[in-house]
Parts: sequence; structure tokens; C-alpha cells
Amino acid sequence: MTTLSPATLLAGAARRHADTVAVVDGRVRVTYAELWWEARCYGAGLRAAGVRPGDPVALLAPNVIDFPRVYYGTLAAGANPVPITVPADPQALHLAHGAQLLVCHTSQLAAGRRVSARAGVPLLSVGPTRGPSDVPRLEDLGDPAPGGTALFAEPDGDPVAWADGEPEDGEVVLSCLPLGGRFGQGVALTGTVAAGATLVLLSRFTGPAALDLMLREEVTVFHGTSAMYAALLDAARDRPALPRLRSCVSRTPLPPSLGERFTTLFATQVEVAEEKSRGGGGWRRHWWCRHRR
Repeated sequence: MTTLSPATLLAGAARRHADTVAVVDGRVRVTYAELWWEARCYGAGLRAAGVRPGDPVALLAPNVIDFPRVYYGTLAAGANPVPITVPADPQALHLAHGAQLLVCHTSQLAAGRRVSARAGVPLLSVGPTRGPSDVPRLEDLGDPAPGGTALFAEPDGDPVAWADGEPEDGEVVLSCLPLGGRFGQGVALTGTVAAGATLVLLSRFTGPAALDLMLREEVTVFHGTSAMYAALLDAARDRPALPRLRSCVSRTPLPPSLGERFTTLFATQVEVAEEKSRGGGGWRRHWWCRHRR
């Protein structure tokens, strides 16, 4: 079992799988080499905005390409990312308190303004724009240092344990778990990068949209919750074609009837990706995800 910084994992994946598509977001397709370059650009922008090693940086973004760019850019700058789930809930203000700044995707800018004002932290935006804005854009703040050097900081939190074995070539993962949650980060984002697989993003989950995306991108692995598996079953009724899923992952065990129906229809088992262990301070959760046959 190995514990690695997510930034180290992305840097290694950029060397080993440079031309492999790392993330698919609609029509946007980014390779591992491109994602690592873009992350360092964002990290340089954060440094230009005053972020220093060890500083917490709050991140408010849905499951879009800018989430991994900012997440890994924060780590590359030596800082600690503090993702906030979308939509922003009352805990968002608590998470933003003490952060050096808040990076907000433009789709969530109204919520980002409220959280920024109440927490008293500077606000930066990231993502597409439809016109002038008074919020500075992270993309405009800096370029990576000469030679592509970057500092790494081991992030706080539970370690991520990876099963032995190399991933299969061409693995394509659709994860509808919110990347702003710890489970989504540990299993969907970090797990896929560690495997050198392709992560397909869906910012707003519905059963029909997920099935359409699985077929279009030839998805082989799905991550979701019990409610998402139920929605997939409902959307699969009377469909002439279904995705050929090799592996499925759920945070907690599915209800027996739901699991049996899903296994029968999609011809695949649903694994549980949450384990609990007893430590000195009580129970701790460790998440893992296998991308292998």
C-alpha cells in the first residue's frame, strides 16, 4: 500500500501517459501532459495572487475541467485545496473561513460572491465568461515558472490506498460523484489519475444524460451513489443499447434488490469503495478504487 500526494500522482501520470486523454468535459478533451501544464499555470497564478506554501485555498466548482486544473494547481503551488460542494451549503462559509482566497467557477459566481463577502476572503474566478466582470480571473494572473518547476505539499486528510496491479489500457471512467466532496476527490479524481485512466465529467447528473454519455465515450467504469444507480435503471428501460460497463463503484452497499437488478441488466457487479479502520482517535474512513480486471 502506497500513499502519495495527488500532485505527485499527476506529475507521474503526465510522464507515463502524456498523450492519454486525462479528462473529458463535453467537447473539451485534455491529455495528462496538458492537464499538468495547465495546473502549473494555475499554480503560478495562485502564487501571483499571494498564495504561499501551506496556505488553504477554497475551491467552489462543479464537475467541470476547471476543478482538476485548480485542484492540482493549488497542490503544485504548495498550498492546500479546500473544495466546497456544489451547490454551496451552510458548511461552505465554515470551509472558506481562514482560506487565503476563494477560487470560484463562473457558473457559481453568485454563491461565490456571498461566501467571499461573509468569510472575508478575496475572490478569483475561473472558467468561461459572458462579459466583463469585476472579479479577477485566475487564468490571467501568471504562467508557470521557467523549466516547469513547482513545489509540492502533502495534503492533509486520510491517505488514499491503491490496490496492486496496473490499470488496463483504455480505461474510461464516468464519475458522477461531486468532486467537491472527499469521496469524489479520493475515488473519482485521485483514483483515476493514479490509474492513468480517462475521467469523463458530467456537471449535472440525470439517468438519461449519464447513459448517453457512457455510450458516446465508451465508458467502462462508473462511480455513483445508490440514487444514481436507481436512476440509471429507470433510464435504461426500453433502450436498444446499453453501455458495456466492466466495473462499477458505490460509496456504500446498494440495497439488495437494486444491486441484483443492476447486475442483471448491466452484467457487472457493484463494488463498495469505502472501508473503515480503527485508529488511535477512533474510526477513520479510507477509500480505494481498483481500475483493473
